[in-house]
Formats: sequence, structure tokens, C-alpha cells
Amino acid sequence: MQNEERRSAVCLTSGGVDSVTATYYVVRELKPPKTLIIFCNYGQRTSKYEEFCIRRIARMLNSRMKIIDMRWLGEISTSLLTHPEKDIPETKEEELWDEEKARERILRWWDPCRNALLLLVGLAHAESMFISSKERYDVYIGIRRETPVAMKDNTPQFMEEMNRLQEVATHHGGYRLLAPLITYDKDKVVELGERLGVPWKYTYSCYAGAGFKKVGREVLPVHCGRCSNCKRRKLAFKDAGVKDPSIYLA
Repeated sequence: MQNEERRSAVCLTSGGVDSVTATYYVVRELKPPKTLIIFCNYGQRTSKYEEFCIRRIARMLNSRMKIIDMRWLGEISTSLLTHPEKDIPETKEEELWDEEKARERILRWWDPCRNALLLLVGLAHAESMFISSKERYDVYIGIRRETPVAMKDNTPQFMEEMNRLQEVATHHGGYRLLAPLITYDKDKVVELGERLGVPWKYTYSCYAGAGFKKVGREVLPVHCGRCSNCKRRKLAFKDAGVKDPSIYLA
């Protein structure tokens, strides 16, 4: 993906493999004049692990970071991601590719309008900076191609609609909402991240959260190893032939 002009970048980064790789791609490959990394805390049970990783990523990329309080979203969400009092069931590896079971799982992880809200947060920052300083910022999100069933807000069609929305939602229009990994499977994301030098120990994929553990001189977040996202992460690293230095309980 090439920009016809070098714009600065707002990177919506959750701390996972996909969003961190997308952020590394933007910074290392596109080389925007300025980068703002935005992390949205929407009340997800793993927010402290994600923030831990993003703070380190931001320092390593020498990028400014901002945390947005969206915990109200967690208060209205029925997702297991925002209800730590509920157990997250184990997903068997063979179930990852079962379309019927994948459809059954979607509402388990669905937070109302989450990706649209994240993009609007990024867009609001981009518009604010253009109004105040006349600097153009593109907004990047790390969503990728999901298999076997994609959530509606993880598709090229969703991004097309959001780009149409920005024209009528902003005063000047002309902003770009971009998902550079939207055609990538997760193993291809890992391959790209490895080439870009992503420090995998500072990425977090777990839905449940499993504490921190001291490794050498530093403390790192632990993955449960049982949830569907942990299973998908493990398989992606295996298929990509890349060693995952993360800690797993199972």
C-alpha cells in the first residue's frame, strides 16, 4: 500500500499481534512524519496487559501514545471480554475452522459498534489536528481477514462504508481510514511482523488474562493458552514458522 502523499498517522493499537504489526508497518514502511498511537480502554478484562505492551511498543517506536477512556462501552456490552466475573470457555483447535461454531462464538466476543467507535475516535483526533495545525493524518486500524467467518466490522466493506462516513462526519472531509492487513490471514501477519522486527513478547492476544510472570530481569504478561484467541495465535506462529516467546499457562 502506497500513499500519494506522506501524511502523519493515527494508529489504533490494542496490543495484539495484528494491531502492533499494523503499527510497525506504518512506522517502519510508510514512515509518516508523526505517529500518534491510541489505545482505547473499553473495560476489557485484559486492558492492563494490553496497556503494558503498548507502552513498551510506543517507546520502542519513539511514538506518542494516548489512552482513551471508553469504559462506558464495557458497561453496556454483553461480551465476555468485558465481564471478568464470567468464565471464558476453552476452544478446541479443530473448532477454530468450524463455520457453525464460529458463528455461535461471535456474540461471545462482540462489543456494540466497537470498531466503528474506534475509527471515529481516531478520526476525531485526525480532524482536530487538521483544524488546529493543518496537518493531515491518516487513521490506521489493525483488523485483518478473519476465517472461517468474519465479524461484520472486520471486512473491506466495513472500511469502505466508514470512509464514506468520514466525508459527511467531518467539516473538511478528505481523511483516510485504512486497514493495511485486511487481506492477511493471521500467519501472514506474523510473517510480516517478523520481517518488521515486532517484539512479540510485547504483544498480547489472550481474551481471559492470566497475570504477570517474571522472566529474567523483566515481568511479562501471561496468556491463558485455552481461549480461542490464544489457540489462533499459537497456530499462526506455528504456520508462519516463527517462535512465539510469549508465556502460556496451557
